[in-house]
Order: sequence, then structure tokens, then C-alpha cells
Amino acid sequence: MSIDVTGLTKTFGDFVALDNVNVSLPTGQLTALLGPSGGGKSTLLRIIAGLDAADSGTVSIEGVNATKLPPQKRNVGFVFQHYAVFKHMTVAKNVAFGLEIRTHGGLRPPWTPQKRADRAHIQARVDELLKLVHLSQFSHRLPSQLSGGQRQRMALARALAVEPTVLLLDEPFGALDAKVRKELREWLRRLHDEVAVTTVFVTHDQEEALEVADEIVVINEGRVEQVGTPDQLYDDPANDFVMGFLGEVTTLGGVTLRPHDIEVATAPHSAGAIEGSVHRMLRIGFEVRLTVLTIDGDDVSVVLTRTHARALGLAEGATVWLTPANGATVIPSMRAVG
Repeated sequence: MSIDVTGLTKTFGDFVALDNVNVSLPTGQLTALLGPSGGGKSTLLRIIAGLDAADSGTVSIEGVNATKLPPQKRNVGFVFQHYAVFKHMTVAKNVAFGLEIRTHGGLRPPWTPQKRADRAHIQARVDELLKLVHLSQFSHRLPSQLSGGQRQRMALARALAVEPTVLLLDEPFGALDAKVRKELREWLRRLHDEVAVTTVFVTHDQEEALEVADEIVVINEGRVEQVGTPDQLYDDPANDFVMGFLGEVTTLGGVTLRPHDIEVATAPHSAGAIEGSVHRMLRIGFEVRLTVLTIDGDDVSVVLTRTHARALGLAEGATVWLTPANGATVIPSMRAVG
């Protein structure tokens, strides 16, 4: 189910949340909306869902203009960071709730043959989903008896229960600790590959976007900075903002580049090499991180392997010469990197 956003603008008073946004999200793809807080990611997602209205522009879902359709007519599933659950209902009942509402407004006695058939269908669908999200053994527990990661999987099962054509996730793992977030994003990728529903998720975590998404839309200050695959954005960023948001960067001789893309030598082998001294040397696992103070007065961050640093005989105070590595991605530094 493709999503096409055209000329979308949204303001809140004097604040421009979205500024003429245009983007197309292909059917069956897992797309990340990535950017800093306040950049417009969640506003765009909410407008796609129909939870907010744009000031101007259109939203089309599978070629149908959905701009003025209410959320329940768009056939989307939505999962928030702080999701609402029915605390008095079991996991299975929470997942079944949307299906029951859609079936004759809810299943209640008297139990006609049709209602019994509907109830059996709903139970089969709930069982299928709980198995899919690995919660079958917790079906009779209350939400308070689940871990944060399990509750979020339950929320995803509930969103999928009504078989949405589009699944929208707003910072779905933001409230969880780092270990659980990593486990869940790996699980989300596998889940998406199984159900193949068009999925859009909001995140400010570049590692999460790079690891999970088929395509990333980088949004900043209400504008789309760049759209592309994780490799395209990392290897060929459109500007220094995108480069900085997709990974660590530093500056060397007027260009922005990544710390691991800097060659370090203990003698001036290249005419363009910039001289400096090792101001700080920090060993972190297999990496050695250097802060080099150049003769121009710049602090340059450099990342080497421990083996390379040992081979160079580096120590704090040592004189070194720096050059961009062959094939390094470099961008003229025109503005501060966010």
C-alpha cells in the first residue's frame, strides 16, 4: 500500500512543523522518518494517520486521496511510544478488542450461530498474532505482568489484528532501555519481512534507522533533507546535516568527514597532509580514539584500530600528519553539524 505525500504544510501558531513536504513511500517497504526532536517527523506520521490535519497539501494511500478521510477510514494501524492498554484486560483481550468492535460493534450475548462463528474467527486471529509476536504463553496475563518489551509487542499485535494496509509506529521503542530496544528492532525487521505490510516508523536514533529500514527519510526543521537507502545516505549524504545525523563526523582542513576516514602518519608523506599533535588518546574496545590539535588550531577526531595505533607507536604528545583516506566521503563544511 503506497503512500504519497504532496505539498504538505503544517503550522502551530508561528511554528512551521512541516514546510512543503513531498515524499513517496513504496508498497511493502519499511521506511524510517529520521531526524532531531521537533523536526516534523511525528507531525508527518500523524497527518498520514489522519490524527492531525495539514494546513495544505494531500495524502494519498494506494492512489486514493485520503487527505480528508477520518483515521478509521484509512485502514492504518498506529503504535505510539506511550501506548494505551486496557489494564483490566488480558493480553489476548487487548489484542482482540479492535476485531470485536469491528464485528457488529462488539460480541455480546445472546450467542447466535453467526456470533459464535465470529468469535471463533477472532480467537483464531488472536492466537495467530500472539504466536507471531512470541506472546502465546502470556495470553492470559494482564499488561502489568509483562515487561516493557513484551507490552510493546502486544501493542504491535493489536495494531496488526485489524489487518491494516499501513502500519505507523511513532518512536515505538523510545521508552525502553538500550538492550531491549536493540532486541526489538531486530525483531521488528523480522516481523515486517513476515507480514510485508507497508510500515513507517519515526525515530531520532540513527543506528535504529540504519539497521532496520529499507529506506530513510531525513527530516529537519520541517523539510525533507534527503531520501535514500541506508547505504546511499551514509555513503553519499546530500549535505553536512545528513552526514552528521547518520554518524559521527569531524572537520579537517575545511571539509566534513568521518573520523575513521582519516589517514594518520608519523611523517609528512603527502603534500596535502595537515600537521598536528595527539592531544588525547582513548582506548575503547578494539578502537583507539584520538583528538589531534592541528597547527591551524582545530581539534580533529580520529578513529583507528588498536593494531594500527600500536603499529604507528602513537602516544599523547606525538606529532602526526592527517589526510582524508582514499574513497572517504567528504563534504565542504558550510554550516555547523547538528
